Amino acid sequence: MKTTILLILGSLYLGFIQVCNAQNQAQETQYNLQKTKENIVLDGELNESVWSNSEAATNFYMNIPYDDRPSAMESEVRMTYDDKNFYFAITCFDGQEGYVVQSLRRDWDWPLNENFSIYIDPYNDFTNGFSFGITPYGVQREGTIDEGTNVNEDWDNKWYSNVKRYDDRWVAEIAIPFKSIRYSDENKVWNMQFFRNHLKRNERSSWIAVEQQYTPSALTFSGKVKWPENPPPAGTNISFIPYALGNYDKNFTEPELEKGLNANAGFDAKIGLSPSLNLDLTVNPDFSQVEVDRQVINLSRFEVQFPERRQFFLENADLFSKFGFPQSRAFFSRRIGITTDTLGRSEQVPILGGARMSGKLNEKLRIGVLNMLTDKRDDLQLPYQNYSVVALQQNILKRSNVAFVFANKENLGIEKGKDISEYNPQVARREIQGNDTTTSYKLYNRVLGAEFNLFTEDTRWAGDFYYQRSFDNWNKNGTYNHGAFLRYQRRNYSVRWVHTAIGDGFNAEMGFVPRVGYNQGSFSPSYIFYPENNKIINHSVSLDVSYTTNSDFSRITDRSFSLSHDFNFTNTSSASVNLSRNYEYMFFDFSPIAPFNDSLLLQGTDYEWNVLQANYTSDRRSLLNYDISTSYGGFYNGSRFNVNGNVGYRFQPYGSFSVRYDFNSIELAEGFGEANFYLIGPRLDLTMTDAIFFTGFAQYNNRFDNVNYNLRFQWRFAPASDIFLVYTENFAPSGPVDFIPGENTKNRALVLKLTYWLNL
Repeated sequence: MKTTILLILGSLYLGFIQVCNAQNQAQETQYNLQKTKENIVLDGELNESVWSNSEAATNFYMNIPYDDRPSAMESEVRMTYDDKNFYFAITCFDGQEGYVVQSLRRDWDWPLNENFSIYIDPYNDFTNGFSFGITPYGVQREGTIDEGTNVNEDWDNKWYSNVKRYDDRWVAEIAIPFKSIRYSDENKVWNMQFFRNHLKRNERSSWIAVEQQYTPSALTFSGKVKWPENPPPAGTNISFIPYALGNYDKNFTEPELEKGLNANAGFDAKIGLSPSLNLDLTVNPDFSQVEVDRQVINLSRFEVQFPERRQFFLENADLFSKFGFPQSRAFFSRRIGITTDTLGRSEQVPILGGARMSGKLNEKLRIGVLNMLTDKRDDLQLPYQNYSVVALQQNILKRSNVAFVFANKENLGIEKGKDISEYNPQVARREIQGNDTTTSYKLYNRVLGAEFNLFTEDTRWAGDFYYQRSFDNWNKNGTYNHGAFLRYQRRNYSVRWVHTAIGDGFNAEMGFVPRVGYNQGSFSPSYIFYPENNKIINHSVSLDVSYTTNSDFSRITDRSFSLSHDFNFTNTSSASVNLSRNYEYMFFDFSPIAPFNDSLLLQGTDYEWNVLQANYTSDRRSLLNYDISTSYGGFYNGSRFNVNGNVGYRFQPYGSFSVRYDFNSIELAEGFGEANFYLIGPRLDLTMTDAIFFTGFAQYNNRFDNVNYNLRFQWRFAPASDIFLVYTENFAPSGPVDFIPGENTKNRALVLKLTYWLNL
């Protein structure tokens, strides 16, 4: 059966290659660069003669609310360069007063801010590149692009800009140093796209036309920017980024772990081995300034994945982290420097140092090599650990690629067979040998994988086919992990098919694989309508049918059937409704409302239920805005009511106040209990200028009886250089005394940190 399916898919793929040679409008539009000898002052006035003598990229096409006509409000882009910088002069004509923005904070949310964004593909592969965006208030946002469309906005680097606002337009001048991006200085044609989000008119427009069903950042919709000569070499490209900090750490529940007053220092370094290949080094890195994870109420049986925000891991992150599917990743960088203790709590593990080389070896071959060493934690029975990854990606067939990964984790200096009463499950396990229980230590864990990513030139077909196998000194059988994904997309409809199979013995300790021992598949068709009226931009109907079996296909363990209807309105609001039927088989005992009731749904029992869900997001342009999602229906052997969302108010452009909320009321069958779970998170975001920021938020989660405060002040005193003052505290509101902040404190910490980006 599986062989037949693979043969059919293989035949279909060969057919796709024959028909996917269509050329899009991007290849018909080009811009001819001219070099300048003028000293360009970034003031938003465009006084330099090079701007009046340069070509103008104009005649933008509308994307929202209609995609069959020119933009109502025009935009213009002019470009030039010198030996050090790539310059852009952007003019956004505007016939209305005022602008819609969240705040003056960097790295803003693209849909929620008026902005103009630049998408650059310097490799001319329609796959990898860089994004730079700016708002009418001059606030910056940058990111890297992977898989031809995904933007990772957590990437940070040096570039310069200034904006001036006029009565009928706003003008931005931008300088991007060649040292800040990776490119081939032998490639004389770069792909480029410009996209404007004119939020107060709810109009999106682009230099190269993009139909609504596609993502604006898709590099396949890009024009050709031609250099008159080879791009200037980046030259010596070495950056040294040291940090120094002082911190105070007080632990009230586990005094033996208290650090007290402390100081620390370390550094990162970025070395350009070539214009397209970079070496990152880190010694004693510290990530105390990174915003803490937003808590969630997890009512499922499996681990929740949180995003990586640490800068060291972000450039070319896709090269390491995209192997497999979201629930079967071979490598997940948050496994480095973060561990789990015997109670299931996340713990920081100091990183002693590491190196990371990533980028392009030639026009079609990308490489990524990572090696890091973490310190031991005697309190967690955790030894020194070494993490290594090697990744290769070869472009083929215009936009597709084949890739290979090898991930290796070594536990260093451990004594195999040593018997201890406390142990870390990531290092050791208990084994019963006769009548004795001993501790067996894991010496290593390795994963080897290969992958084929399909992206046709006309964007209609996308696919992902991978195979992985794990190796360690515990698991010998069922150590496979493979999957297949295929999607066909046209203007009015799309069809998606996914299949995943993970063996019982597959073990990827450096990856994210919350569940093993199953086969999973889904089929998801959808149809999009584009009505000609002034209320609705588009609406779509989607069907999703999915199933999960155990590894030998002998039992269905999960099954779902859902039908959805989604709406996008011309006033920027959106809504959806979903009806689903779910089935789950318990292959281990599970308490869905622990710790309020420990009654277990026993292994071998099964449950089926229906759920109705509705969502609404208000007009994004309004100062008072909100989104709400609510659902009601069955939940295992009982029922569940949920309401969650966010309410916010902007006092633009200086900040906002919002409250995130999640409430679950669960009533199980008699004898299994009931519970109400609350999660509430007020947040204050102040931006005094585009360089001085304050964020304060709290999170209360009654499931863990914990309140978390996080107060963070940031001053960006120079490009990519910051001073941070961060205060955090955790306390139990239902502790031994009444709710008094400070009286029930579990721990608190205060950190003052300085980082400086120095180009050598």
